[in-house]
Amino acid sequence: MRRRALLGAVGTSVTAGCLGDVLHLSRGESGFSIENDPVPADFPATLSARLLSDETAAHPPRIRVDFEYTGDEPRTVRFNYPGPFADTLAAGPDGSKLVLEYEAERGSHHDGCWWTTPSTGRGATEHRRFSSGDEAHVEWDVLTHEESDTCYPSGRYRFVDRYYVDDSTYEWGFRLRIR
Repeated sequence: MRRRALLGAVGTSVTAGCLGDVLHLSRGESGFSIENDPVPADFPATLSARLLSDETAAHPPRIRVDFEYTGDEPRTVRFNYPGPFADTLAAGPDGSKLVLEYEAERGSHHDGCWWTTPSTGRGATEHRRFSSGDEAHVEWDVLTHEESDTCYPSGRYRFVDRYYVDDSTYEWGFRLRIR
Protein backbone atom coordinates (compact mmCIF):
# COMPACT_ATOMS: atom_id res chain seq x y z
CA MET A 1 0.00 0.00 0.00
CA ARG A 2 2.78 2.44 0.85
CA ARG A 3 4.49 1.64 -2.44
CA ARG A 4 1.34 2.55 -4.40
CA ALA A 5 0.97 5.83 -2.51
CA LEU A 6 4.63 6.65 -3.14
CA LEU A 7 4.37 5.84 -6.87
CA GLY A 8 1.15 7.85 -7.12
CA ALA A 9 2.77 10.85 -5.45
CA VAL A 10 5.85 10.63 -7.70
CA GLY A 11 3.65 10.32 -10.81
CA THR A 12 1.58 13.31 -9.77
CA SER A 13 4.64 15.44 -9.10
CA VAL A 14 6.29 14.50 -12.42
CA THR A 15 3.09 15.23 -14.32
CA ALA A 16 2.64 18.55 -12.53
CA GLY A 17 6.24 19.50 -13.33
CA CYS A 18 5.76 18.73 -17.03
CA LEU A 19 2.50 20.64 -17.20
CA GLY A 20 4.08 23.54 -15.34
CA ASP A 21 6.85 23.74 -17.94
CA VAL A 22 4.34 23.62 -20.78
CA LEU A 23 2.26 26.36 -19.17
CA HIS A 24 5.34 28.42 -18.17
CA LEU A 25 4.29 28.21 -14.54
CA SER A 26 6.87 25.91 -13.00
CA ARG A 27 8.53 27.31 -9.92
CA GLY A 28 7.47 30.83 -10.85
CA GLU A 29 9.90 30.93 -13.77
CA SER A 30 9.17 33.08 -16.78
CA GLY A 31 8.45 31.56 -20.17
CA PHE A 32 10.41 34.50 -21.63
CA SER A 33 14.15 35.13 -21.41
CA ILE A 34 16.68 37.35 -23.16
CA GLU A 35 20.09 36.44 -24.57
CA ASN A 36 22.18 39.56 -25.25
CA ASP A 37 24.77 39.71 -28.02
CA PRO A 38 28.25 40.73 -26.95
CA VAL A 39 28.83 44.46 -27.43
CA PRO A 40 30.91 45.00 -30.61
CA ALA A 41 34.63 45.57 -30.15
CA ASP A 42 35.63 49.25 -30.10
CA PHE A 43 32.02 50.39 -29.66
CA PRO A 44 32.19 53.13 -27.00
CA ALA A 45 29.11 51.99 -25.08
CA THR A 46 27.51 49.13 -23.25
CA LEU A 47 24.15 47.74 -24.34
CA SER A 48 21.83 45.27 -22.65
CA ALA A 49 18.24 44.11 -22.92
CA ARG A 50 16.27 42.69 -20.02
CA LEU A 51 12.80 41.43 -19.28
CA LEU A 52 10.87 43.80 -17.02
CA SER A 53 7.64 41.83 -16.70
CA ASP A 54 5.87 38.73 -17.93
CA GLU A 55 2.59 38.55 -19.79
CA THR A 56 -0.63 38.92 -17.84
CA ALA A 57 -4.20 39.65 -18.85
CA ALA A 58 -3.52 43.29 -17.88
CA HIS A 59 -0.32 43.78 -19.92
CA PRO A 60 1.96 42.00 -22.40
CA PRO A 61 5.57 41.10 -21.56
CA ARG A 62 7.75 44.22 -21.32
CA ILE A 63 11.45 44.59 -22.08
CA ARG A 64 13.96 47.40 -21.62
CA VAL A 65 17.09 48.15 -23.64
CA ASP A 66 19.79 50.14 -21.82
CA PHE A 67 22.67 52.08 -23.38
CA GLU A 68 25.56 53.66 -21.49
CA TYR A 69 28.23 55.69 -23.25
CA THR A 70 31.71 54.61 -22.08
CA GLY A 71 33.95 56.74 -24.31
CA ASP A 72 36.44 59.15 -22.78
CA GLU A 73 35.59 62.08 -25.07
CA PRO A 74 32.07 63.39 -25.74
CA ARG A 75 30.68 62.10 -29.05
CA THR A 76 27.53 62.06 -31.08
CA VAL A 77 25.88 58.68 -31.57
CA ARG A 78 23.34 58.21 -34.33
CA PHE A 79 20.50 55.82 -33.60
CA ASN A 80 17.62 54.54 -35.64
CA TYR A 81 14.56 56.17 -34.11
CA PRO A 82 13.69 55.61 -31.34
CA GLY A 83 17.09 55.17 -29.75
CA PRO A 84 18.75 53.33 -28.28
CA PHE A 85 16.94 50.40 -29.94
CA ALA A 86 14.47 50.54 -32.81
CA ASP A 87 14.20 47.07 -34.40
CA THR A 88 10.57 46.16 -33.72
CA LEU A 89 9.93 43.00 -35.76
CA ALA A 90 11.53 39.58 -35.36
CA ALA A 91 10.82 36.33 -37.15
CA GLY A 92 10.97 33.01 -35.35
CA PRO A 93 10.42 29.38 -36.16
CA ASP A 94 7.82 28.43 -38.74
CA GLY A 95 7.34 32.03 -39.87
CA SER A 96 5.95 33.20 -36.53
CA LYS A 97 6.69 36.83 -35.61
CA LEU A 98 6.93 39.06 -32.57
CA VAL A 99 6.42 42.82 -32.58
CA LEU A 100 7.70 45.46 -30.14
CA GLU A 101 5.39 48.41 -29.37
CA TYR A 102 5.81 51.37 -27.02
CA GLU A 103 2.60 50.60 -25.22
CA ALA A 104 0.01 48.04 -26.21
CA GLU A 105 -3.56 49.18 -26.49
CA ARG A 106 -6.07 47.40 -24.25
CA GLY A 107 -7.91 46.19 -27.38
CA SER A 108 -4.77 44.31 -28.41
CA HIS A 109 -5.62 41.64 -25.82
CA HIS A 110 -8.12 39.17 -27.24
CA ASP A 111 -8.50 35.41 -27.41
CA GLY A 112 -6.24 35.20 -24.34
CA CYS A 113 -3.23 36.77 -26.07
CA TRP A 114 -1.62 40.09 -26.96
CA TRP A 115 -1.77 40.51 -30.77
CA THR A 116 -0.71 43.25 -33.19
CA THR A 117 0.36 44.18 -36.70
CA PRO A 118 3.55 46.23 -36.91
CA SER A 119 3.09 49.85 -37.83
CA THR A 120 5.07 51.37 -40.65
CA GLY A 121 6.64 54.75 -41.04
CA ARG A 122 9.78 54.29 -39.03
CA GLY A 123 13.15 54.90 -40.59
CA ALA A 124 14.02 58.24 -39.04
CA THR A 125 17.31 58.67 -37.20
CA GLU A 126 18.25 60.70 -34.19
CA HIS A 127 21.59 62.15 -33.13
CA ARG A 128 22.46 62.36 -29.45
CA ARG A 129 25.60 63.80 -27.88
CA PHE A 130 26.94 61.74 -24.98
CA SER A 131 29.63 62.28 -22.36
CA SER A 132 31.17 59.39 -20.43
CA GLY A 133 28.57 57.74 -18.22
CA ASP A 134 25.52 59.22 -19.99
CA GLU A 135 22.68 56.74 -20.41
CA ALA A 136 19.62 56.19 -22.56
CA HIS A 137 16.95 53.52 -22.58
CA VAL A 138 13.74 52.49 -24.28
CA GLU A 139 10.99 50.15 -23.08
CA TRP A 140 8.89 47.96 -25.34
CA ASP A 141 5.81 45.75 -24.97
CA VAL A 142 6.15 42.39 -26.75
CA LEU A 143 3.16 41.26 -28.82
CA THR A 144 2.44 38.33 -31.10
CA HIS A 145 2.09 39.29 -34.77
CA GLU A 146 -1.45 38.67 -35.99
CA GLU A 147 -0.16 36.42 -38.80
CA SER A 148 1.31 33.94 -36.28
CA ASP A 149 -0.64 30.73 -35.78
CA THR A 150 -0.39 30.65 -31.99
CA CYS A 151 0.06 33.01 -29.08
CA TYR A 152 3.76 33.60 -28.31
CA PRO A 153 5.05 30.56 -30.24
CA SER A 154 8.09 28.90 -28.65
CA GLY A 155 11.46 29.71 -30.17
CA ARG A 156 14.17 32.35 -30.38
CA TYR A 157 13.37 35.70 -31.95
CA ARG A 158 16.27 37.91 -33.02
CA PHE A 159 16.07 41.69 -32.80
CA VAL A 160 19.06 43.66 -34.13
CA ASP A 161 19.84 47.34 -34.65
CA ARG A 162 22.68 49.54 -35.98
CA TYR A 163 24.62 52.30 -34.28
CA TYR A 164 26.74 54.99 -35.94
CA VAL A 165 29.69 56.75 -34.27
CA ASP A 166 31.90 58.99 -36.42
CA ASP A 167 32.49 56.96 -39.61
CA SER A 168 31.93 53.54 -37.98
CA THR A 169 28.81 51.39 -37.97
CA TYR A 170 28.14 48.86 -35.23
CA GLU A 171 25.48 46.18 -34.98
CA TRP A 172 24.02 44.81 -31.75
CA GLY A 173 20.96 42.86 -30.75
CA PHE A 174 19.42 40.23 -28.60
CA ARG A 175 17.30 37.11 -28.82
CA LEU A 176 14.00 36.90 -27.02
CA ARG A 177 13.46 33.26 -26.15
CA ILE A 178 10.02 31.84 -25.50
CA ARG A 179 9.76 28.39 -23.90
